[in-house]
Amino acid sequence: MNSRHNAVLFEFTSGRHAAIGLHEVAELIMSPNLVHVPLAPDYCHSLCIWQGRAIPFMDLASLIGQRSLEKISLALVVTYFARPNGEQRWGALGLSAHFRMVSVEDDAACLLPQDSSAWISIAHSCFKLVDENVPILNLDALFEHRLELIA
Repeated sequence: MNSRHNAVLFEFTSGRHAAIGLHEVAELIMSPNLVHVPLAPDYCHSLCIWQGRAIPFMDLASLIGQRSLEKISLALVVTYFARPNGEQRWGALGLSAHFRMVSVEDDAACLLPQDSSAWISIAHSCFKLVDENVPILNLDALFEHRLELIA
């Protein structure tokens, strides 16, 4: 069994987790500078100011119909490559606690959580961690195609 860490596990609302690849983490921001965007959907209501850029801030809890964070004290800046042109982009995810690095093996694969139909559109796959099914996010789908998720 390989003990190298290959994923980042984070809590996006009380007791709920998701994961991304370790290579997709750019920076953890404490007390992020968020700028509210009027008339934007609840799940992407702000822009996060990071290194002189205004990047989309995603509230994953709101997107899947869970209770949103009341106070945002942590943001995880992530990087991904947009399809089809392969351009590098950045986004920010709201966290309710610090993230941790984990090792995910193929034998931990499981079905996506059934609490939201959005998981099918925004997750590559899922793994079992103790008694929770943890989706592995597809950041390109989450940040680039999010308007298609809400029906």
